[in-house]
Amino acid sequence: MELAYGAIRWQKRLRWELARHLRKDVEALPADVLAILELGAYQLRFMSGVPAWAAVDESVKLVRGETPATISRWGAGLVNAVLRNLAREGPAEPPGDVALAERLAILHSHPAWMVGRWIARHGIDATEALLAGNNVPPPLHLKVNRRRTDPDVALARLREAGIEAAVHPAKPDAIVIASGAAPEALPGWDEGWFWVQDAGAQWVAEIAAEPGTRWLLDACAAPGGKLMGLLERSPGARALALDVDPARLVRVRSAAERLGIGGWHLVAADARRPPTAARFPLVVADVPCSGTGVLRRRVDARWRRTPEDLARFAAVQREILEGLADRVAVGGALVYATCSLEPEENEEVVSAFLVDHPEYRIDPVAGRVPAPLADGPWLVTLPWRDDADGMFAARLVRER
Repeated sequence: MELAYGAIRWQKRLRWELARHLRKDVEALPADVLAILELGAYQLRFMSGVPAWAAVDESVKLVRGETPATISRWGAGLVNAVLRNLAREGPAEPPGDVALAERLAILHSHPAWMVGRWIARHGIDATEALLAGNNVPPPLHLKVNRRRTDPDVALARLREAGIEAAVHPAKPDAIVIASGAAPEALPGWDEGWFWVQDAGAQWVAEIAAEPGTRWLLDACAAPGGKLMGLLERSPGARALALDVDPARLVRVRSAAERLGIGGWHLVAADARRPPTAARFPLVVADVPCSGTGVLRRRVDARWRRTPEDLARFAAVQREILEGLADRVAVGGALVYATCSLEPEENEEVVSAFLVDHPEYRIDPVAGRVPAPLADGPWLVTLPWRDDADGMFAARLVRER
């Protein structure tokens, strides 16, 4: 896992260094040879416990054993020469005349278009902190199930088992465990004491929850963390939970049964076309998005996204809000959330919705969340500031 995840995270940096020792375009190499070079280069640059000779030798063996004969005859020699040169030279950096966004993109292995956007929006220091954080295996965040236990009891049991655990500094019922822990092996897991959910996502349920809520619609329910959080806070509440993927709903059901949380009714359906004419006092839409706020957890996502994706996701997000606009009861709330850092998917989508639907107004989240998380009227969590994934959420109240 370390080799695979590491080589994917650092792909741009590794390919830039490899290209300096190749006569042909690195992208023109056969995919299997390039993958072996990246694995070898990752060991040389980022795994100090692996001797250089071993990284080179094992990479050559991979070429000989895992590639077609027509490739292995020349591929073994190429991999041997390139990796030996890489080990001999040591780490390199882009020359000073490379543009800042491209330089940081190489050094921290991110697409340059993302880096350029973040520098313009957040500044250089924050962008470098974000990039560095995306390349470190993230901690495991747990949401304590207050139906089954108390956060102090759960924390004590984890520590008694020798697990390094702590309460999240801004979320008293969130427990943080160093990366690498398998949730299913934790004491208390089988008893339903907690579920996996980043602290940023937990705050979305906090701003959505209202005392006395009896009936709600979770329009994009899987994997189920926010649904569990809302039902945990409102004993006796009932929820209609939608998701387009039936297989993901099976996992929601399994999680709910382990946690002992009931009151849900699961339906495979598209949130753009809700299968009900009912109106709900609370509707939650954690919509599909680019995921730029969770790149530390989704190591390949940075390479699968393009600038054009932002407009594509925004179009779907607007359709979802449009489909849900009349499913909210007068006086009720529509909570919109993404795990994106991009304004095209966040503020701009909400602002366009409010223009089209004057019956709604923004309900500022200040008072529901700690001060740093309230960015104007929105909930905004920033990975480099909040020890959480990047989340955005808006609470919209229907007045008529």
